Amino acid sequence: MFNETYTEEQVERVLNGVGIEPASETESNFMVFCPFHNNSRTPAGTVSKEKGLFFCFGCQTSKNLVEFVMAISNRSYFESVRYIKQKDSETDITQLVNKKLYVAPEFVQFDEVLIKRLNNQALETPRAMNYFHSRRITEASINKFALGYSDKQDYVTIPVQSPDGMTIGFVARSIEGKEFKNTPGLPKSKILFNLHRVRSSKFIYVVESSFDAIRLDQVGFPAVATLGANVSSVQMDLLEKYFSDVILVADNDEAGSTMIERIVGKIGSKVSVVNIDKKYKDIGEMSDEEIKKLEYKFDNSIVAMLK
Repeated sequence: MFNETYTEEQVERVLNGVGIEPASETESNFMVFCPFHNNSRTPAGTVSKEKGLFFCFGCQTSKNLVEFVMAISNRSYFESVRYIKQKDSETDITQLVNKKLYVAPEFVQFDEVLIKRLNNQALETPRAMNYFHSRRITEASINKFALGYSDKQDYVTIPVQSPDGMTIGFVARSIEGKEFKNTPGLPKSKILFNLHRVRSSKFIYVVESSFDAIRLDQVGFPAVATLGANVSSVQMDLLEKYFSDVILVADNDEAGSTMIERIVGKIGSKVSVVNIDKKYKDIGEMSDEEIKKLEYKFDNSIVAMLK
């Protein structure tokens, strides 16, 4: 049953049938209050609409749908399998009508208590602090941006917010290697990292990585991160809405070049490009003093060459 796929309606019927009512939902997951620890403020658990997989970001409990039903309802393995199968063919007219009427919110509040716990764990764990310091991230920034650490997964976490400042999840990166993981359903294409802190600024530096945005912030430059080189139309609309001048500092690679072309093609009249020394892949490899020396010009000739 680990590789089983279900319909969204089937998974929701299963949850409702064992007394777990989704608190909210994203495109791919139901958000639920975790039944395995004291979770009552904001839902810390997710259930995949396709796979039925349950995972709690608070207590780290992970179960497939059969195991979840067994644990919640005290059914045996075979009773749980039959129960889930029965929910495949049930039809609940009221539920179907409510589903049609339901409009999912654009952003869902994430568990602030969990964010604080991960932040405290980072501050108390030498392995996490050493990693942040290796990236030239100061303790002041760790506190300001509520950077965290999960010892169970050995990932550092970076909370992200909606444009109005609501915490909606986090992006995470493994300390060893370069593996990335986001909270399920995180709407990265609809946000810019750090936007809520700098949206009153007339100009903005734009980078790919949240760490690069934090490094710029440390030297006094207002910055946002796109969280990847694939910049969405919504993200460009946000840049146009809030800022008069956009200073783009892309990574020194093919993806960075594509990012420049895309943003300049959309909002070229507002964009200036800062080219960092080719010996660096991105701002993260530069010292604070080198970042402070970055110069930018609002030069239309640069824009013209890029079009």
